[in-house]
Amino acid sequence: MKILILIVFFISAILSLNAQEALTTFGITYKPMLSGGFINESENVESEGGVKYLVPKQFGYNLGMVVRKGFNKTFSLETGITYTQRNFSLQVNDESRDFDFKQDFGVVGYELPILGLVYIQLDQRIFMDASFGGGLDIFPSDVALFSPENQVVMEGRRNSWVMAFLSANIGWEYRTPKSGIFYIGGTFHRPFGPIYSYLMEYDYDAQDPLVQPVRLLQIVNGNYLTLDFRYFFHEDPEKRLKRKKKN
Repeated sequence: MKILILIVFFISAILSLNAQEALTTFGITYKPMLSGGFINESENVESEGGVKYLVPKQFGYNLGMVVRKGFNKTFSLETGITYTQRNFSLQVNDESRDFDFKQDFGVVGYELPILGLVYIQLDQRIFMDASFGGGLDIFPSDVALFSPENQVVMEGRRNSWVMAFLSANIGWEYRTPKSGIFYIGGTFHRPFGPIYSYLMEYDYDAQDPLVQPVRLLQIVNGNYLTLDFRYFFHEDPEKRLKRKKKN
């Protein structure tokens, strides 16, 4: 309930702004995430007692609604709400016992961004834009993972249910006369702190008292780099003005 109230207040505050060019554009966005290797993030391999433990980032995605509020032909504000799926891969290797385990899992989140946009017109219908801003990441739950015979147990705990972030974006859009706006670009997303802590316990044989379980902890940030695909529905400012006068 608290999250719903926060979402409604956040979006209502943006839409209530008065713009010089009274044009509000609604759209949809899909942003596939690139794995950590594409942004030169090192894969931190933890090792204890000959057991290696790794949680690398995998491909994920961001999907949701976008609202753009225009001030003039150069500046706009953009907000919305998106569903985020961050994917990881738990990998555990024990060479001495020839044990190797790998399983993918995901972390669900929601984003409430607010970005300032600047446009540069390149052609009659082609525009380049750059944006910068921040917002809130919301994480609704923790995660857990178990191997088939419970040799590996992992618990991922969110460090906070809400986390502030910074975001930077650059892209290009094609504005059609009647069919809306088609956009392609890229975004870098960086939370202010780590989002989850993953604690792994490995016990090769729980029935053998001589086998000591191995516990390892890894702190995970929520950085990601995406390709952005957006579509904004057509909105005619002249018709919008006529509706206002009529009302």
